[in-house]
Amino acid sequence: MSEADPRAEPDHALPLHDLIQARMQERGWSYSDLERTSGRALTRGRWQQLGSGAELRKFPDPGSLTVISEVLEVDITTVVLAAAQTLGLDVRRQGADLSNLLPDRTERLSDRMRDAILALVRAAVAETLDDDGLEPARSDALRGLRLEWPKSAAPSEAPAQTDDQPGAGARPGGH
Repeated sequence: MSEADPRAEPDHALPLHDLIQARMQERGWSYSDLERTSGRALTRGRWQQLGSGAELRKFPDPGSLTVISEVLEVDITTVVLAAAQTLGLDVRRQGADLSNLLPDRTERLSDRMRDAILALVRAAVAETLDDDGLEPARSDALRGLRLEWPKSAAPSEAPAQTDDQPGAGARPGGH
């Protein structure tokens, strides 16, 4: 993301050229690498035009958007919003953009793991202050949701005993 771009504020979509540049930098790629990775669906010159921040006159066609999404390994929605931002549309994100903070391959999480993460996020949100910031959200905001963790992952409830505590070393069964 370019530091000088005023549109690159946290509540705005990332412009397409910043998205392309960021992915190129992460991978150490050139525009020729992007052309090759796209199977020459987009030429080096087109990648350079899109990645340089040059003014776009029209919205990229659906095929180009799909290729950009696949080559950069980002979802199509991110690419569409980035292209819209580049064209000058005031594209603002709704609420916190937690999804952009998630690591690659989160789509591979099992349904059970995804549900556990959602439950944790919902519980955290339920504990935040209400919209007025006056009082904590009511506990019924969880609507019967319970967080359950495997016993093996749960912290021990009993404090560890030291040798100077009474009963230290005593074990069930007299061992």
